[in-house]
Order: sequence, then C-alpha cells, then structure tokens
Amino acid sequence: MIRYALALWCCVAAFAQATALPVTWSLAGDWRAHDANDPAFDGVRARDDGWSPLRVPANWYSAGRDHQGALWYRHAFTLPKLSDDTLATLTFDGVDYFADVTLNGQPLGRHEGYFQRFSLDATDALRRHNRLAVKVDSPFEDPKTIWPLHKNMVKGVLNQHDTRPGGAWSPEGQDANSGGIWAPVRLHLSRGAAIDEVIVRPDWQAGLEKPRLRAEIVYRARENRHATLRLTASPANFAGDSFRLEQPVTLSATGKTAQRLRVTLPMDGAKLWWPAGYGKPHLYQIRASLHDEQGVMDVAKTRTGLRKAQEMPDNQGWRINDKRIFIKGSNYIGSPWLSEMTAKTYRRDFQLVLAMNANAIRVHGHVAGRPLYQVADEMGLMIWQDVPLQWGYNNSEAFADNAARQTREMVAQFGNSPAIIAWGGHNEPPWNSPWMEKRFPDWNNNLNRMLTERVADALAEDTSRIVHRFSAVEEHYWQGWYFGTMRDMLAPAKTGIITEFGAQALPDLATLKTIIPPQLRWPATTAADDPGWTRWKYHNFQPFQTFKFAHILRGENLETFIHNTQRYQAQLVALAAESYRRQRYQPVTALFQFMFVETWPSINWGVVDYLRKPKAGYYALQRAYQPLLPSIEPVTAVWQKGQPGSVGLWAINDTFADCRACTLTWTVTQNNRTLLASQTRRTLAADSLNKIETLNITPQAAGELLVSFTIYDAKGKVVGKNRYRETVKE
Repeated sequence: MIRYALALWCCVAAFAQATALPVTWSLAGDWRAHDANDPAFDGVRARDDGWSPLRVPANWYSAGRDHQGALWYRHAFTLPKLSDDTLATLTFDGVDYFADVTLNGQPLGRHEGYFQRFSLDATDALRRHNRLAVKVDSPFEDPKTIWPLHKNMVKGVLNQHDTRPGGAWSPEGQDANSGGIWAPVRLHLSRGAAIDEVIVRPDWQAGLEKPRLRAEIVYRARENRHATLRLTASPANFAGDSFRLEQPVTLSATGKTAQRLRVTLPMDGAKLWWPAGYGKPHLYQIRASLHDEQGVMDVAKTRTGLRKAQEMPDNQGWRINDKRIFIKGSNYIGSPWLSEMTAKTYRRDFQLVLAMNANAIRVHGHVAGRPLYQVADEMGLMIWQDVPLQWGYNNSEAFADNAARQTREMVAQFGNSPAIIAWGGHNEPPWNSPWMEKRFPDWNNNLNRMLTERVADALAEDTSRIVHRFSAVEEHYWQGWYFGTMRDMLAPAKTGIITEFGAQALPDLATLKTIIPPQLRWPATTAADDPGWTRWKYHNFQPFQTFKFAHILRGENLETFIHNTQRYQAQLVALAAESYRRQRYQPVTALFQFMFVETWPSINWGVVDYLRKPKAGYYALQRAYQPLLPSIEPVTAVWQKGQPGSVGLWAINDTFADCRACTLTWTVTQNNRTLLASQTRRTLAADSLNKIETLNITPQAAGELLVSFTIYDAKGKVVGKNRYRETVKE
C-alpha cells in the first residue's frame, strides 16, 4: 500500500512538472477489503486490522473472494498541492451493484447499477494524503420470497440464468456473486470545468453522402464563464479527412450537477461504418475540449462510426446504410464475471464468431464491459444489445422507473458504438411467459407489464437504431429440446425475428474432465431424478431434455455420449438455420442461435465450450451460415428401401454482389454408388433466394444416403458447399 502511494506520488509529481491539466491516473492495484454485512462496522473510520488485499478492478469472485452481500473497499493515495481552480473527479467505469463512496470521511455519493460509468466530484474532499472508502453491495435475494420472480436488481443474466453456476431455478442459482469494483477507477484533474461524457449520434437528414454528427457534451463547471468548445472527428483506423468545429459557449455554474452542450458537426463525404463482409468498419476518434484565455480546461475522447440502421416494414428486413442485410447471429455472454473479459479475449471470441460466418451477436440479457463494444466496432461485428432484464422482477412502479432510468443510461453511455444496430428489451417477461404459471403460484398474466413497457419506451427514444420492445417467448424456437421434434423447425416460422434456438451438447472429453470429477462421470441411470446427475445439473446439464425430449442415447461410454449429444446439436442447429434462411423475409429477417460460448466450466447450449474449443455444432452453423449457401431441404421425413423420397435444393445469396454464371452441382450417393448427379448454370442475384431443383430418389438398399451440393463461381472456385445425410431403413 505504501509503495503504491509513493509510486503514485512520484507519477503525479512528474506529471505536475511536465504537463498542465487536465490529467488522469488509474487507481488500479491492490486495495484493502473487509466484510460489510455487519451494519455496525464502520468501514470509513475502522482501523486497518482485519482487512485483506483485494485486486481492483475485478469482480470479487474472480479475485478469489466468494462473497454475498456487502463489502468495504479502501485505498490510499497521495497528491501534490493543487491550484484553486482544479476540479477533481473520481470516475468508476463499473461497480456491481450499489456503491457508497466516501473520500477522507466525506460522502461523495451513492450509485445503483452494475454497468454504468459514474463520476463524482471530489474537489472539496480532496487532500494531499487521501483515503478512499467504497461500500459495495451486491445483495443475496431470498429464494423463498424475492428471487427469482420478484428480483430487485437490474442485473439480467448476472444473477439469474440457465448458464450461471447452479442454473436458473435451483436454490444455488445465485452462487458465485458477480459483485465488486469490476471495471477501472480513475482520478481526473481538470481546470475550471470537467467533461463527464461525450454522446454522439449520426444525423442522416441530408443523406449518406452528407452525414452530420450530433454531439452532447455533459459537463460540470465551478462558476459561470465564457469558453470555447472544440470538437474534432479524426480517422481512427484508416487514412482520410478530419472534421472540426469551434464555437464559443457559455458554461453555467453547475455545482455537482452535470449540464449539457449540444452541437452538430457537418461531416460531408465521411466514410461509413460497414459490417464485416459488406465493407470496412471505418471509425472516427472524437475529441471534445473546452478552452478559455488560459488554455485547455478539459478534454474528453470517444470513438464512433457513421452507420445508418433501419427496420423495413412487413418483415422485409433490416437495412444498414440503405443496404438490406440478413442477420445470422448467436446469443453471447462472455463471462458472468465481466472483469475476466478483456479486449484480447473478446477479440478471440469474435474471431470465432466471424469464422462461423455469423455477422451478429445478441449480447444476451446483460450489458458487457466496454472492451466488447470497442472490439466489435473494430471488427465490424453487429450487435443486438439487450437490457439486463431476464424473467421476473419487483412489480412496483418505482422499480419500473428505476429500470427505465438505467435503460436510458445504457443508451447514452454505449450508444456511441456503431456495432450496436438494435436495442432489445425485457427478455421473456412474466406476463408473456405462461409457462411460469406451473412454477410460481403468485404468477399472473400482467406481472411486469408496466416494467416492460417503460423500458421499451426508454429504448424507443433512440431513433438511430432498431428497437425490439421485448423478447417474446414466441420468438424462442425450442422445438426439439423443450417441446416437439427437431423436424418442427421445418414448419413455417411464426415470427420475423428468432432470438433463440438450439440444443445442449457435451464438450469434448478433455474439457468434460475439468468439470465433472471421475467418480461422478457415469450416473447409474439416465433418469433425470437420479442423484448421480446432481453435479451435472449444477453445471447446467439438463438430463430430462437430453434423454426424454431429444431421445439422445447415452451409449456405452463417455466418448459415445459426447459424440451423440454433439451430433444431435449439430443436426438441430443446421436444420433450423437452413430452414429459416430459406424463409428469408417470408417472414424471417434475423435469427440468433442460443448460445455461442459456454461462460464457465459448464455443459450447456454453447457451440464452443468454456475453453473455447468448438463443438460439432459450431462447424454445422459455419456451413449453414455461409454467405452463398447451397441449401438442402429434407422433404421426406423417413426414408425406406424401395420407397421414393425427395429433397429440395435451394441457393441463397446474402451478399451485395451477383454470383454471375455460377455452376451448381449435386450428387446423391449411397454405399459408394452414385444414385444421381447433375448440374446447372445460372446467375444468383445479390440478396436473393433461388429454388433450384427437387430431387426424387428411390434408394434400393438400406444405409446412409449422402446428398452433396456445391456452388462454383465463374472461375471455378468453390463459393458454397454443403452436404446432408439420411439413414435409409429396411
């Protein structure tokens, strides 16, 4: 602690000599922590006895402390003498969930919400030698009266979800609490004024060739004064023109309450942000600064891209920069402990997403750390961003207003990201989830309706994006897992947007061995109530759905069990993805498989395990999500020797370019014999669905039937390849 304070003092002194204000320092490092669940313990004034080191930033669970409820954090730092005109701001990028902040015994403020950045004026409390105390509270909610149907925190999947430790509905579902100071903390010093936030949105009134950037500068000032605002937009990831604006402004004495300056920056001819596969994700660095006759008062930077997003009526698609794009995505949670995810780990995951031929993710039921959005912006990965509301909550008007406030803060703070093309509201609200009636005696069909509406209205205030007011159970296509059969995925879709579909699959054997101990790897039976599955269920595995709904055979050993579950998942996701792509805009406009990656040592719906090893389902989606897809429709459900059967051949072009004079070839083989082979040549128009042929086949033997379908461009290069296997019975 003393070494860190001395290091900070040396750093500050050096900056004070070499650089005028503004200046910012990180307060990352080893802080001190103490249990705060005893209300009689005064963490602000208590002696250092009994405190232990705890890393900041980090969720306390990730830092090695398995804790529920409240925890005190303390940190000491030293500063040089500051000028009278200095404004000191403490900025927290994320504290889960309640934070009470005190500096040198003086309360600075209280904040609620895990994902928001919040800034506190520390000017009057700041001294040369400082002690910062933060009481963080992430409460455990009583499973008998509050959790899970009447939750009181806007945390979404971070405190209830199928993929968390313990699962969604067990008494252990709140294990491994996500609380803590999980994102960076900084001390910022400025002169006379402080810029807390720069909010930017594109304006397309003059067309794509003449965009304008609307900017809101959120600031605080010590006194009324005249100043000059300078706003620049400079290329961040390409070479090109910069855009500048300078104008006089009058700053009002705000005290500790922020006010706003609003300006518009013309950016004629600026480069647009495009999703991967459709263009380059051009980004601009935005710099806002305030100046007076003495020089710079404060500077703030952000980054954005110019991107237009629209939803066309009647399920005719989503348009990005006036071009229609079919959305092929996956639900994504990087970790239930957000501090574990960095720009490097998000980039690793998104490389896998894009290599799977997906063009979007749904950030499912939570707001992630800021690096996620920064990396998605850079890589051109589109985002459907949910609010952190999952299932049931406090039904009061006060809670609905609180959730709406936090929704507006999400939109304001994360809306600079061009990758976010859509906001999604409450996920499976109770009033839209009649299945809850069997689980909860106090459920009713109006529960949380006001909450859903107020949050959706808050989202709709952002006119720069598509807004999906809530994620309905009707959009969650769980045929073949919770009900029905896999082939039900071939039926006409009832909604234009499909936000969930999928099935569970075990990871490979090496990964499974890190999750389940040797003595528990082979329960005595496949009955879901066999106590041998208890550890498996804690790690999210669903034996009832696996064995009774999906009818997956366990086989004779773990290797066979793993193979069977992965084969089933692969078949289901491929069947569903191809079926809904063949229904493009009739009515399907977007689909999101559930889930992309498993977030902890678990066994669930991910097509990539928690060690980031792809399962068979990953490669099945990679084929089904090809931009140029030779799609095979399995028309005949049961194939028998000597009986006619049929499959349909379709070609889908999701790109902006025609595939001119393409050659399409197909073969049907069985037992090393070719039953049928043919080809055709045609142009596949951009953004098109094409029915190619219906193949009628009468197999004369039992065994595996293989249909292969390939698309070659005019130069003979393979641009799409697919296959489909069926078993012919005697």
